[in-house]
Amino acid sequence: MSCDGNLWLENPIDTPYAASIAIKAAGLQGKKQGIRFLRRLQEVVFLEKQNVTEESVLIQCAKHVGLDVNEFVKDLHSDYAAKAFQCDLKITSEMDVDEIPTLVFFNEKVEEEGIKISGYYSYETYVHIIKEMLEIDPDPACLPPLRSFLSYFQFVASKEVAVVYGLSLEEAEKELKKLQLQQVVERVPVKYGTFWRSTEKSC
Repeated sequence: MSCDGNLWLENPIDTPYAASIAIKAAGLQGKKQGIRFLRRLQEVVFLEKQNVTEESVLIQCAKHVGLDVNEFVKDLHSDYAAKAFQCDLKITSEMDVDEIPTLVFFNEKVEEEGIKISGYYSYETYVHIIKEMLEIDPDPACLPPLRSFLSYFQFVASKEVAVVYGLSLEEAEKELKKLQLQQVVERVPVKYGTFWRSTEKSC
């Protein structure tokens, strides 16, 4: 997701601790809801330049993605969410994860160590790693129709659509504009790039 660099000047974030706990609290209402909350959090910090250390901002994110807000606030201040985050920190420490992004791949052979990949690489690199670990060529899952993809994630960048569907940026925007004409999405231009908001209820 693109980021407006002025964020660090206009509304600097001292610590991501509160947001990290909030992600754990949201995840207690289901993995799907946790992912939607995380994406909304990224939107408000990177595009809207809001301060996600403020509880009011976190609560608005919870409302936006349809969480049970009372339950979310309770979990936000619970030991359970804090302990879940501490558990994540412990795991990252044990795996020597010290930079973002880092992916650790494991296979079904529990006695074998995982393969840690730090930094940015192409999608094809990760596919190659998985094939090497599995020692087979797995069949990729079928991509959902673009309309379903948009309905699920609700707010996506042209670049995301291009990467997921193997299109050029121009091809992706052409497909998105077709959906815009059908009033399926609304175009949301930002400082760096273009986003699209689904007008359909999340599936």
